[in-house]
Amino acid sequence: MLLRIACFLICASFSVVQASEPPKLDIAFVKELAKDPMWIKLGHYEANAASESGFVGAINSKKFYVSDNGKVSPFSELRETIASFYSEELDENLHTQCQFPARYLWLKKRLLNRVALPKNIYCSEFDEWSENGTFKSISVTYVTGYLGNPTSFYGHTFLKFNSKNDKSYSLDKTINYGAVVPDSENPITYIYKGIFGGYAGGFSEIGYYFHKNNYGDNELRDMWEYELNISAEDANFIAAHAWEILKKEYTYFFFRKNCAYRMAELVELANDVEIINSKPVTIPQSLITAIYNAKVGGEPLVKSVVYHPSRQSKLYEKYLALSFNEKNLVHTIVNDHRQLAAEQYKKRTVESKHRIVDTLLDYLQYARTPDERANNVVSPFYRKVLVERYRLPLGNNEIKERVAFPPHQGRSPSLIQVGITHNSVYGEGYVIALRPAYYDVLDADKSHVADSVLSMGRIEVLARPNSLELRRLSFIDLESVNSAVTGLPGDNGNSWRIQAMLEPLDLSCQDCLTLKVKAYYGYSKRISSGLLFGGYLGGFVQDNVSRNGNLGVASRIFSNISTSRYFSANIYMESLKSIDKNIESYNKYGFELRKRISDDSDVRLSYINDRAEEISINLGYYF
Repeated sequence: MLLRIACFLICASFSVVQASEPPKLDIAFVKELAKDPMWIKLGHYEANAASESGFVGAINSKKFYVSDNGKVSPFSELRETIASFYSEELDENLHTQCQFPARYLWLKKRLLNRVALPKNIYCSEFDEWSENGTFKSISVTYVTGYLGNPTSFYGHTFLKFNSKNDKSYSLDKTINYGAVVPDSENPITYIYKGIFGGYAGGFSEIGYYFHKNNYGDNELRDMWEYELNISAEDANFIAAHAWEILKKEYTYFFFRKNCAYRMAELVELANDVEIINSKPVTIPQSLITAIYNAKVGGEPLVKSVVYHPSRQSKLYEKYLALSFNEKNLVHTIVNDHRQLAAEQYKKRTVESKHRIVDTLLDYLQYARTPDERANNVVSPFYRKVLVERYRLPLGNNEIKERVAFPPHQGRSPSLIQVGITHNSVYGEGYVIALRPAYYDVLDADKSHVADSVLSMGRIEVLARPNSLELRRLSFIDLESVNSAVTGLPGDNGNSWRIQAMLEPLDLSCQDCLTLKVKAYYGYSKRISSGLLFGGYLGGFVQDNVSRNGNLGVASRIFSNISTSRYFSANIYMESLKSIDKNIESYNKYGFELRKRISDDSDVRLSYINDRAEEISINLGYYF
């Protein structure tokens, strides 16, 4: 009896997959099948001239390849994969069918007229994860850039599987690709390692609600969801392959093989979808543009676009919709909670109370500390305001939503400029400039951090009669501006800027390229929707030159102006003082105006006074 019970328990825990003899397939056919583009995609093979097969797998985890030689031989991997489908495995979840369900689905179709593969076996772990193959579609979600974390400067993309089941979309599964980066990593180290493959990368899965909380509430980043117009069969095939690559290790590359590139690889598993281009740089926004412009079966690849504003965006939208008196009352109530029961609030109309209370609710959520958000702690006053909201009768309170421009409407990330310049000391010259990525304060749009700068590798060449010289090489230029729209506690306007570049010591000298590193910290405040003021204190370090010292302090005031999508301006003044050499401080000031011509072009007029005057006009093309 004990033996029977033991056997019953073992059989209940494991399904014995009976081994059968693998079929004899024509070797020439298998070799040809191993060249199929879909097999190359499923194996994540990349062209490599040093490999005998011409390919090397991008995945470093040995468990991803069935054959010992599978990483460098698509043929060996295919042959061993087919053979392993006929093997015996006590734990069904370890069987090749369960480890590689996408390979099984694809081979079942491709071998249909030649050989019958073993029947589907029960894969409890995969079936539970994939909701038994019932995903109805997939969405590519774009998250706007975040200058508070070097891993997120350029924005981020992840894949969401939309369930047929009757449940909240917040519970949908997502696939996320990223680098494994230490929390304390500084931007310079991250960029260096990211460029040269110094980090491992990989896929992870998590519920969509986590992204909404992390990106929308904690990091205050907007999200745009692009649902794709592909079949449910394709959606579930992509999910099957996502299961295969979960927790497998890649080498992460910042500019090309990053989150956007890996998401594009997954999307291209759908029938007739081609979105990966040959550019050396893959930027998340460019992936979104490619997806939006792509066609499948003659129809747009994108079925719908949904905007998910961050907690900050929701707060700003509601706050800016308030009247002057309503804004003052919000500040009064925040500073003295008792004023929610005072006469000046009670005498407001129902519609006005709705606007005030809704703004307070978003603000009190926005103002929570990271620990409070992580533990879902809300203040007693938040509960009091929430009770007041439920107590209010219905009213006709319609907030006019601000125009939100989705990332696919943004311009391309790279910029080339040609123009003419006049220097008060050296006369006229012609300028050619190239900025590989990404944006400056004048051309930041909805897919970027407003009023901020993220520029890397900008190079500027100046041509004068009988000479051609390097005028400027900017290694990195980062500026993070918090615009403090509300002025409420916690919406503090703290801002910073870091620059590292080769540039002239000032505009009055030739052949005086100087390596400079500058750092600023300060405050900014949005006065209106089109006007922002800010100020910084900081310092600089530069290489040794005869006219200035190596160390100095600096102050900077600036204003950003935007009248529409078509016109923007930046005005600034700096005061610089060397501290290791007895040299008088001097001021530098200027402005730059930008007029948008089209999505792909603009014209800019700039003026700089830096011990000499210089005025330039440049025509720019984005690509």
